[in-house]
Amino acid sequence: MNAIAFITRVHPARERMLNLCIASVKAQINNDYIHILNRDDKTDKGYGTLNANKSFAKIKPIDARYVMVLDDDDMLIDDCFVDFISNLIKSENPEIIFFKGSVRDRGIYPRPEIWGKAPEYTKIASFCFAVRLDVWKRNIHTFGNRRFGGDFCFIESCYKNTSNHLWIDRLVARTQKGPGRGLGEREHA
Repeated sequence: MNAIAFITRVHPARERMLNLCIASVKAQINNDYIHILNRDDKTDKGYGTLNANKSFAKIKPIDARYVMVLDDDDMLIDDCFVDFISNLIKSENPEIIFFKGSVRDRGIYPRPEIWGKAPEYTKIASFCFAVRLDVWKRNIHTFGNRRFGGDFCFIESCYKNTSNHLWIDRLVARTQKGPGRGLGEREHA
């Protein structure tokens, strides 16, 4: 079983960003991971936010101890992240591991005011945490609960239903584009 699975929602109109996302995962110095591309092959316009969120529940099997969402418009910036996680989970078994990510034009997430506390809407990003596989399976249905903020619904549910959280002060990932609703449907830098 791999240490971590990166789950990437693939939007059909963002091939350049997907390639950067894939390259950032392949650049890891440790290959103790699996990268699952969740493609919408039925349309050239993409799932749409609600259906993309719900599509996570259909991904099976996941051969990893932890799961992290890394959308196609995001990328890893820490080439040692998998090595770090792989070594960390040999000695610890947290239900959720939180770390930092950079959101273009908005700064570092989770926002400093919630660091070490319960996640808040618009103050954490989907690439700022990894959850243990059993936590993923118990809570993944919550990812599609809202038209916007499905990732927050998911982490909120995971957080409320677990007690063993580990906060790691390490910058791991960043967005490839600016934040905002609807921007996910257009490729831009």
